[in-house]
Amino acid sequence: MMDTSNEVAVRCRGVTKSFGVGAACTQALRGVDLDVPPGELVMLVGPSGCGKTTLISVIAGIMTPDEGQCTLFGRDVSSLDKRELSRLRGQTIGFVFQAFNLVPTLSVAQNVAVPLLINGVPRPLALERARECLSDVGLGDRCEAKPLDLSGGQQQRVAIARAVVHRPRLVVCDEPTSALDHKTGASIMEMLKSLVVGDGKSLIIVTHDQRIFNYADRMAHMDDGRIESVTHAAT
Repeated sequence: MMDTSNEVAVRCRGVTKSFGVGAACTQALRGVDLDVPPGELVMLVGPSGCGKTTLISVIAGIMTPDEGQCTLFGRDVSSLDKRELSRLRGQTIGFVFQAFNLVPTLSVAQNVAVPLLINGVPRPLALERARECLSDVGLGDRCEAKPLDLSGGQQQRVAIARAVVHRPRLVVCDEPTSALDHKTGASIMEMLKSLVVGDGKSLIIVTHDQRIFNYADRMAHMDDGRIESVTHAAT
């Protein structure tokens, strides 16, 4: 059979993951199969505790599956050593965390520059690129502000700028709109699709927010550690 793993951004096959032992063992993933094509927005949806966050943690190499395989742009993440995995994550993946995880003592530009600094970009160039990226998300005039001086929607824009500043091929978001009003959430989704999918990159969003379902190209419906179905956007 011809290997087509390079044709998808993410490919998971038979992925399992459990926590605890004996009677306290919880099986979070039960043989997950999933493909994420390049240039698409895939949403992981389902009830709390169904394994969505565990799955994106395995995809990103933060957790190692018990069984099965997950490849990221053709590379089996579980086969990499810590240094290789750290390099792959730092260069290939951007994260937008639910809690933003901005450093309050750093300026907005300094927060956005962090992925570039981790990848060895000289500080002056990293800050220059960070300011350019902040302009792209409409915050070019707030580069020297501290995160706590911004609204929730503005902090989310900073988190997005930080996730895309190093031009990753995959961006993973955990509940990016759950704490935002409808108008701000819609603005964030338009921005994510433009910055990521519009540039031919892949976007995975874990969400309970039904208001943003219409932005998905595909929706992977999870329950009890499995992907029950994958539906495509209506055309």
